[in-house]
Amino acid sequence: MPVLDFKEIPKAHESNGLQDTFELFARDFLEFMGYHVITDPDRGADGGVDLVVEERRTGVGGETVIRWLVSCKHKAFSGNSVTFSDDNNIRDRVDANSCHGFIGFYSTLASSGLSNSLKGLRNLIEYQIFDKEKIENQLLHTSRGIELAERYFPKSLLSWKVENPEPARLFINDSTLKCEICKKELLVKNNYEGIVVFYSKERTDFIEEKEHYEYIHWVCKGNCDNELKYKISQYNNDAVESGWEDISDVIMPTIFIRWIFATLNEQRNGKTHSDEAFENFKEFLIQIFPYVSRHLTSKEQERIKMLSMIPSYLGGLGYED
Repeated sequence: MPVLDFKEIPKAHESNGLQDTFELFARDFLEFMGYHVITDPDRGADGGVDLVVEERRTGVGGETVIRWLVSCKHKAFSGNSVTFSDDNNIRDRVDANSCHGFIGFYSTLASSGLSNSLKGLRNLIEYQIFDKEKIENQLLHTSRGIELAERYFPKSLLSWKVENPEPARLFINDSTLKCEICKKELLVKNNYEGIVVFYSKERTDFIEEKEHYEYIHWVCKGNCDNELKYKISQYNNDAVESGWEDISDVIMPTIFIRWIFATLNEQRNGKTHSDEAFENFKEFLIQIFPYVSRHLTSKEQERIKMLSMIPSYLGGLGYED
């Protein structure tokens, strides 16, 4: 599904002071791509050219400079493709402006007729088409591209950032949480496969003896979790697994704050930690917090709704009456 709504860029043929925005966006985009702008956009008769840019190619035989004629067509509001009649006489325009190639910069797509016309010129001139999909792919691929997109598509980028959250930059180093068995990184964007596991000291009297966390570890689900359980059983027969949480759940802001409150309530009721467990618990909170300080994605909102329907004693968020 497209991320950028090109209708955020004002129409090109309405005299409201913003009619040049799409051409300015084309200039900034091509500079971002590495082209050198020779002719900036201006108002008035353009002679079939909106921009002229240069590309420098370095090879075995030295450096070659390619001049490109850029034609900008902003048809996002109609949704129509750019036709041959919209962008005609391409070869003549390229020659008249002392260029070597043609760049079509479009907020929709090139029509089949225009595409076929350009294919017929490929032995005479070079050509490129930047349509809406190619433009979006380039912008969302790097942090510099995202910054540029945010200038021209602020509403689209706000929605996209909510659905594609990045960890907050709170510390000098990036957060890291590696599986304690296989050393795989567990804080992988959109692919959080790990769990945090709690091991308590075995109790015989559940009334008099308060729960005591002996170990807190984070591992991959499945084999690594089973190996951790085996390793702990080898050096401490009194430690039993007392609970676990999906890291993908814990990093949801709503789950995180409830989890913290639950931990505080447990401590107030007498639950204790070994020194090792307490240090690991603090380390876990520090590493995941940059992933927590953000908005909920729509997928996470649905997950919260689902968990709210499950009673708390079964691991959900539902309240008991």
